[in-house]
Amino acid sequence: MASNALKNSIIRHAGVRGYAQAAQAAVRHPAATLQFAKSQNNTFVAALDNGSPVTRVTVAFKAGSRFEAPTELGLTHVLRTAAGQSTGCASGFIVARKLAQLGASVTCSGDREFIYYTLETSKDNLSPALECLKNLISSQEFRPWELSDNVPRLKYDIVALAPQVRAVDILHKAAYRRGLGNSLFISPKKIGKISSESLQHYAASTLTPARCAVAVVGESKEIATMIAQSLKLNSSSDAKGEAGKYFGGELRKETGGDLVHVALGLQGAPAGTPQSLALAVAAKALGNGPLTKWGADNSVLARAIGNIGPFAAAGFNVAYSDNGLFGAVLTVPKDEAAQAIKAVATAIRSPASADAVKAAKAQLKVQLLSEADDGTNLAETIAAQGLLTGAARHPAELAGAVEQVTASDVAQAVAAAAKSPLAMASVGNLAFTPYVDEL
Repeated sequence: MASNALKNSIIRHAGVRGYAQAAQAAVRHPAATLQFAKSQNNTFVAALDNGSPVTRVTVAFKAGSRFEAPTELGLTHVLRTAAGQSTGCASGFIVARKLAQLGASVTCSGDREFIYYTLETSKDNLSPALECLKNLISSQEFRPWELSDNVPRLKYDIVALAPQVRAVDILHKAAYRRGLGNSLFISPKKIGKISSESLQHYAASTLTPARCAVAVVGESKEIATMIAQSLKLNSSSDAKGEAGKYFGGELRKETGGDLVHVALGLQGAPAGTPQSLALAVAAKALGNGPLTKWGADNSVLARAIGNIGPFAAAGFNVAYSDNGLFGAVLTVPKDEAAQAIKAVATAIRSPASADAVKAAKAQLKVQLLSEADDGTNLAETIAAQGLLTGAARHPAELAGAVEQVTASDVAQAVAAAAKSPLAMASVGNLAFTPYVDEL
């Protein structure tokens, strides 16, 4: 019996965000024009003035975990959680108080490629809110005592990780080893050991104009250009990430319990390529649980697994600048693990039927169009597109690209992925979990 266990925001972020960079969605205002350009300081700027009363501003940098040094793994997790602390202009308390008075908010999120600083505010308060955002980016100080105060939050982040997210994170380590294999989260053994000097050096080498994109939803391109030129960033950069070479392989983490959580992956395609879009459709065709509450799951994965008891299974596709990962994540009772994992391993390497592809395209378009209603998600996606490809495509254009994918395109993309070695990550009770070479 299938369940909706994988339909939570954390899983969707880990499993969907990557291909959203290659194919994102439309918005409520089809007449709005997406404009983009390069500013004088070589920063990518883009704007979509959709008439929203709330303005979203995302400043993104090529500063994700793949750029961490081997001796500083987990640094980007600390960097993300340090956003909002004291700057050279004001204490963290003053910054928080000013944002509260303006009714604005600033969030910091990230993935393996990028770090996103996103501001949400009303149009009337855009100017003073932007000052807060610019100070939080350009004037970070990483005071040691404030980093110490942040240790409990890091520990909570680790403890609160969903096991499925942990499995997908470990899967990257098995598949890529280094670079893209670097975890999004700090190791418990490293908490409290990332120094202020290390953070300062990393920020100085990665938060630079040439590695930056500014995306604005709800305002004009002129505003985006003004923001880019007003950021006080270090102009030189010596941060270099390791190429995303795919190896395949396996990692296992025994944590006990009655369930096992498994992520299986194959080599995908880089973001922005036709193959990546085809694999996004293929991932949707694999399924993502029942489409109605308490309803039956008739997806490809559910049929392959069969009636073995409660389980949850979903396909995913993540795309990066130079590689990708396509596969499925599965949660199943430990006693049924062998049968279910072998069935999923076969399913992700098999082409989907024409009917499954047709349904997957419809579901993917609805999902992308729905996600585009969230201005924050849209701003971050536009910024990511700019950093990945140097351009930004209109959401309506990208939604239309999904319709152009054919069953043959999907079959060819899956066949190419199936030629790569299988990668596998397992978390939970592994008593009956097969090894990757047994699949």
